[in-house]
Amino acid sequence: MISRYDLIEADRRTWEECWRQLGCSPLFQSWEYGEAKRCSQWYRPERFVIRRVEDAAPVGLMQALVYAVPFLGGVARICRGPVFSEAPGHPAPAPEELEAVFHAVKATARKRRWRLLRIAPELPASEETVARLCHVGFKRRLEGRAIMSAVIDLARPPEEIRAGFHSKWRNLLNKSEKMGLELETPAPGEALPVLIHEYENLQRDKGFQGIQTGLLRQMAVKEGPRWTCRILLARHEQERCGMVMIVGHGATCTYLIGWTSEHGRQRQANSFLLWQAMLLFRSLGYRFFDVGGLGGRTTEGVAHFKKGLQGQEYSLIGEYSYSPLPFLK
Repeated sequence: MISRYDLIEADRRTWEECWRQLGCSPLFQSWEYGEAKRCSQWYRPERFVIRRVEDAAPVGLMQALVYAVPFLGGVARICRGPVFSEAPGHPAPAPEELEAVFHAVKATARKRRWRLLRIAPELPASEETVARLCHVGFKRRLEGRAIMSAVIDLARPPEEIRAGFHSKWRNLLNKSEKMGLELETPAPGEALPVLIHEYENLQRDKGFQGIQTGLLRQMAVKEGPRWTCRILLARHEQERCGMVMIVGHGATCTYLIGWTSEHGRQRQANSFLLWQAMLLFRSLGYRFFDVGGLGGRTTEGVAHFKKGLQGQEYSLIGEYSYSPLPFLK
């Protein structure tokens, strides 16, 4: 028998209890990310626990970012959600039950007066899942880019993690370690203005949009039991030559942005910093390192650099939309 599901609003305590049951937890579904969007871009996060109706067992979480439209309702976006539990006794819905989950999502959209819902589910691409989403009433957005990235398992010993890198990437790391680079981990509030200044210059020079700097500022100051923001800085002979910003959320940490000077590129500062970031977040108890995107707007050179880490690559199902209003369908 296929189970039925419903969604109930979640407070912070309930959310954190369920969040700990997740495996590889996506940044966009974290409580702190929702708060950062609320403070920087006027979105209202609405959060739900997904329950199996027959026994009220929680099986997952979903965070929607809602933009209110006066007199109409709201436009909602769910990025990399829902996410499902990996805890014993509370298994994620079976593939054939996903249709029931998305019926519950659609019912919530109607109840909350989301006049347009855009969703990029945390589901691997498959013809069966696409068919089930379409059967519920979600339409594929042809212009929506599928999310692609890769994760590195930090639970392994450091030497095993390092051995998994492509030989050329490992050689660049070896080179960086012979260049006399010095690592600093300044307070985010101290280092972020410098990194944002260099990042904005990079955006302008390379002509890419990237992450909004207001959102970066808000993520840097958020606090939570499984939320960690760190900026790592590399110096060579007192000269600042590279910086990266990494955020830990749940069991996962994600590489957000980085900058390297010409002096730093000659000394492979970015390879040095990413390796040091993995070691740092491993020591803090994080299980997965997400390289922060391989497809979509990621430039070819950056994607090639990240692929050298040879993490476990993944590609999600893409973006879909739903509206209860006939003229928006």
